[in-house]
Amino acid sequence: MSFTAGAQTDATHDAAQNKLATLTTDSAHRVVDGASHAGLILDEQYAKDTSRAILDVVSAVRSGDPLDQ
Repeated sequence: MSFTAGAQTDATHDAAQNKLATLTTDSAHRVVDGASHAGLILDEQYAKDTSRAILDVVSAVRSGDPLDQ
C-alpha cells in the first residue's frame, strides 16, 4: 500500500506516489488530505487513517484477499 500525506505535495510528488503503487499487482494508494508526514502519527485525526491502513494491510495478508482501494 502506498500511503501519502496530502499536505505540501506537488504534481511531481503525487505522480511518483501513484507510480509507486503500481509496483505490485495488489496495491492501493491512499492520500490523507491535509496531513503532514508528522501529522500521520501525531495528529489524532490522521493517526486514525494511518492505523486503519495498517490494519487493512494486515487483514488482507491474513485473509489472502486483495486490498480495498
